[in-house]
Amino acid sequence: MQVVLSAINSKYIHTGLGLRYVGEYAKAQGHEVTLIEETINTPILAVLEKIMAVPAQVYGFSVHIWNKPFVFKLIRMLRKLRPQAAIVIGGPEVAFDAERIFTELPQADYIVQGEGELVFGELLEYLVGGGAVPQHIAYREGEQVNLNGGITVIDDMSLLPFPYPDLEKMLAEHKIVYYECTRGCPFNCAYCLSGISRSVRKRPLELVLRDLDRFIAAGVPLVKFVDRTYNLDEKYFLPMMQHLAQADTNATFHFEIKADILSERVMDFLATVPKGRFQLEIGIQSTHQPTLKAINRQDNWEKLAANVKRLLSFGNMHIHVDLIAGLPYEDLPTFAKSFDDVYGLGADMLQLGFLKVLPGTQMRRETEQHDLRYMDEPPYEILATKYMPYEDMLYLKHLDNILDQTANSGGFKYTLRALLRASGMTAFAFYRQLTQWWVKAGFYPQSHNAKGVAAILKQFIEENYVEQQTELLEILRFDVFCEIPQWRPEWLKWQTEAIFDAVSAFWRDEEKVRRYIPAYKFSSWRQIHKLYPIELFKADWETGNAEEIFVMLDNSGEQQKLIKLPIEEK
Repeated sequence: MQVVLSAINSKYIHTGLGLRYVGEYAKAQGHEVTLIEETINTPILAVLEKIMAVPAQVYGFSVHIWNKPFVFKLIRMLRKLRPQAAIVIGGPEVAFDAERIFTELPQADYIVQGEGELVFGELLEYLVGGGAVPQHIAYREGEQVNLNGGITVIDDMSLLPFPYPDLEKMLAEHKIVYYECTRGCPFNCAYCLSGISRSVRKRPLELVLRDLDRFIAAGVPLVKFVDRTYNLDEKYFLPMMQHLAQADTNATFHFEIKADILSERVMDFLATVPKGRFQLEIGIQSTHQPTLKAINRQDNWEKLAANVKRLLSFGNMHIHVDLIAGLPYEDLPTFAKSFDDVYGLGADMLQLGFLKVLPGTQMRRETEQHDLRYMDEPPYEILATKYMPYEDMLYLKHLDNILDQTANSGGFKYTLRALLRASGMTAFAFYRQLTQWWVKAGFYPQSHNAKGVAAILKQFIEENYVEQQTELLEILRFDVFCEIPQWRPEWLKWQTEAIFDAVSAFWRDEEKVRRYIPAYKFSSWRQIHKLYPIELFKADWETGNAEEIFVMLDNSGEQQKLIKLPIEEK
């Protein structure tokens, strides 16, 4: 049977992991499967053209909160052009409410409820040979909807095929590789669908290691594990991490973990991992205890905070932490406390998300209790609650935008630390000051590149921190020096000409140079200035104290190195 599977992703670099599993399983059964991957930004008629180019008997679509309107429009057009074909939909946006979905989209014939690899294969066999519609495939009988067994999961994950037969093509297109070694979640967070079954199923470790070795052999740069909580079973995940840490690869592996359950053994191991090999995402969501209780989370904040700070002290992993705005019992002051707690950990990124009131979740059922007002259409994002009015939620949207362009960009960390010190405020209060000024000055909601943000921060300092601006602008200049190579805006006071003689004398003393750059070899002055720029700063970027410091950046290797040159050697 000829089958077309369509994955409509949110971005070009993303891949549809679920449909890849479904497609490879169907191929193993002997079906001819064409996978079409596009994005929600592709003109819909162009996507339709690609789909219509394959005269299939079955068309399958994966439906998520980011693509539902696009996919439904596509299916309505496809039905007019392929009236005899079977149209099958699945995915979290349709699996949990089949009756409503059939009313909304009568053009669909079947809905896969739950994990679809096996049951979709059974559906294809049914469409070929007849008999009864397989269990867990919802369908219509006249005016009635037959849920036919409801949600299903796959207990034996060894049955799943390797989902990337086209790894070389993906690498050429610079796409992210997603992977999962477990499914399900033992927790029951009120806003999430992952824990509905409460069961966690694991792919056999030997198969996982084989899959990961295929990624490494192919030279995949980034593998993102989509397991909801990667570090549940130490006997399972630790050998996997050890295997990856010992591999001869430059790949990075991204995991979502629960930080408060990391053992001493795991922490000791993580301290030894090669720099850049792992990225850790840690969902904290809130530190307000009534909120955590309402959403069924039982985190040990003291252990979590201590472990995150210790992970950061290793200096070998990017650490990403998450907060969610709009949760029950959290007003702006209590959210501010959560923000201050989490910002104080010092993670590389603090991602501020907004509650999505998903169909099928406890949060959706408690809409009236908490007066949740949210978007009727995907992504069902919260607009206001009993505890947080729209005006406060709007402010947090502004904050999210500005946080991403400043702290989360990684480019102005010393400037922001110095501003926070100078303000004498809490982190939330300082970012409120910055956000309100940013919006009033007309810089919101535009996106700004690093040069634009540097100019905005200069203006913010000059208008709000007049007494401290000399030191603050020096620290901003240091951030620009480190993060935006070869850019020397006139509005920051560069010392290049003033220190020319001192720098020239330094480079003429090759013995002295080798103290700081052991592998130094002269090529040309142009190359020297590019690889090893030197600048004089009149404030310490870490303390803010007025002090003259010569700084050299070593850009000759994969990792930039910062070298302080003693002032007496100028």
